[in-house]
Amino acid sequence: MGKKNKKPDFIAYSVTDNSEDESYRDRIGAAWFHADSDGINIKLSAIPLSGNITLRKPKQNEKE
Repeated sequence: MGKKNKKPDFIAYSVTDNSEDESYRDRIGAAWFHADSDGINIKLSAIPLSGNITLRKPKQNEKE
């Protein structure tokens, strides 16, 4: 797939809500579409205890 040379299609986050209607995102990985776009590979550096992972498209100014 060559994902090492390709920027991720999505960034994976663990989102934590606090009691003040705020949430905090911790970057925990990235995801890439398969070459045929029929699937996604996800590479995580951590797995949240909640089991909830949010995938978002990277912003242009975001580091890889």
